Amino acid sequence: MPGRRRGTSELIRDRRRIADLYLQGQTQIFIAEELGVGQATVSRDLKAIQKSWMAATLIDFNEAKARELAKVDRLEREYWAAWVRSTEDQETNTQRAVDTGEGQRKEATRTIRGQAGDPRFLMGIQWCIDKRCKLLSLDSADKLLVTWKEEAAAEGYDPETIYGELVEAAIHLLEGEGGRGGDS
Repeated sequence: MPGRRRGTSELIRDRRRIADLYLQGQTQIFIAEELGVGQATVSRDLKAIQKSWMAATLIDFNEAKARELAKVDRLEREYWAAWVRSTEDQETNTQRAVDTGEGQRKEATRTIRGQAGDPRFLMGIQWCIDKRCKLLSLDSADKLLVTWKEEAAAEGYDPETIYGELVEAAIHLLEGEGGRGGDS
């Protein structure tokens, strides 16, 4: 119904449906007919949807990294606690009735069995360590062994020439931005 004002919950529901149809490749006309709104409404809603998608991609990566690290830390603590429990002695209590000739009496047996621990928990701990190293980029230290100079030489460039050109370009930029020069 073109011209009708939608309530907040209806607007949210419509935008979810519009986004779904849009991502399926449907035209604005088709979406408008499907929802019973005008094409201009679909167009406005799509602009709002795309704006929210853009805002969602501009997350603070340090905050996101900290949040994921906290999750990994918590999971690792759970794995460690489970590992410790899996190494504790297992105690089993059993009772059985014994016929004594004069009646029955109950006998209790207590068995304690030592355990080596469940290696699956250690694998979980290792996964947490690996994930943390990846999030903190600690696993990329081997990439630092090859310097930019070696990479440039391997590609057939003279590293000293490149370095000189970079220094000259940086000086030129600094003189232009800092107002110290003016020769540019």
